[in-house]
Amino acid sequence: MEQFAKLGALIGGRWRDENYDENLFPGIAARALSEFNLLERIDPWQIVRWLFTTANVPEQMDPDAVFGDPPITLYVGSRFYIDAYYWLDGTTSIHQHSFSGAFQLLLGSSVHSRYRFENPQEINPRFLVGDILLDDVSLLRKGDIREIVAGPQLIHSLFHLERPSVTITVRTHKAPSAPVQYTYRKPFIAYDPFFKDQLVARQVQTVGLLLGMKHPEADDIIGSLLDTADFQTTYAILEIAFASLCHRDLETLFGLSRSNERFQALLGRARARHGELADRLLPVLEEKWRQNDVARRRDQIKGEDHRFFLALLLNVPERQAILKLIRERFPDRDAIELVVGWVSELAATKIFGSHEPNVLGIGEFDERHLFVLKELLTGNTSEQIEARLATEPSRAAKFQPSVSALANHIKAMTLFKSILN
Repeated sequence: MEQFAKLGALIGGRWRDENYDENLFPGIAARALSEFNLLERIDPWQIVRWLFTTANVPEQMDPDAVFGDPPITLYVGSRFYIDAYYWLDGTTSIHQHSFSGAFQLLLGSSVHSRYRFENPQEINPRFLVGDILLDDVSLLRKGDIREIVAGPQLIHSLFHLERPSVTITVRTHKAPSAPVQYTYRKPFIAYDPFFKDQLVARQVQTVGLLLGMKHPEADDIIGSLLDTADFQTTYAILEIAFASLCHRDLETLFGLSRSNERFQALLGRARARHGELADRLLPVLEEKWRQNDVARRRDQIKGEDHRFFLALLLNVPERQAILKLIRERFPDRDAIELVVGWVSELAATKIFGSHEPNVLGIGEFDERHLFVLKELLTGNTSEQIEARLATEPSRAAKFQPSVSALANHIKAMTLFKSILN
């Protein structure tokens, strides 16, 4: 497209004047995006109409559409290119880049989270263990621009709130000095998603086969594999086993735990081989399950405010950070009152045909629960809540079980445990 050819020429000329210094490219790209003012020049659907009517397109740099729904390459230079990424659904992927550049939101809004990776331990060059910690989270709106820096200086996730959202990305092909483009799994693991081991891939698929068909010797066969597996393969095997054996709806409904016991036995085999390192795995698997569960529930609701709230629970692991973002989006409203109201509304919303009590899957959530939730969001402890209730005897009489029991129950819920503990 003509506009992107002009933008590409502007960026290319300025970068050439800096002798193609890779460290300067993010700033050059971001400044050019700001000066060019794409919001006034380009409508996202103009790109789609062009794609449907042109006979010639630049080389598509992601022909398999791995990143975007879809990605459309608009300009290709000798050292960088410009893509438009269309997104129907947000992704919680935390990642770093092996390239540099800048991006701009052309349509929609996003939750942008930045992380750091502390105390890294290299298991092998493609698999690390460490502590993934949130540094900053912000709301990006249409027109906002952010630089992309190659390597661990920028570990981030970008969760798109609207359907669709569109980003314009100016990026180099791959920085010569860039490290592995790790993906991060909270709270402990970083891995290279582009590395493929054919043997491990088939072993993991076969683990899924054995568990899926309920083979009578599945646990013994998988356990024998775990007895000799390296740590990265162990993670891949247990990821499949966890998905198959844990959080099974019918067993949860009827209070059964046989499948969970089977998983714990497999985890014990991994612990026997890898020691305390294996204790890092269960929190990672639980967090991935939590994210999938919240994302599934978000897909079932249509209310814009409710979807925004679940997007925050999905991506932001800190109470104060969530409240800050809510205040930013609703500056004239009380953030805690909004959360309590949203939870009350969602707890009263049932999905047709579901065996769950409501769309949140949280069972009974009455006036007592809402009162305790509000106090926890304020930052009060169980003791402080009980002290407050002591001044209201008529309300205190309704709290059976105790405030402490209700508080612990709420803090253990999938939705709230990441922000209330």
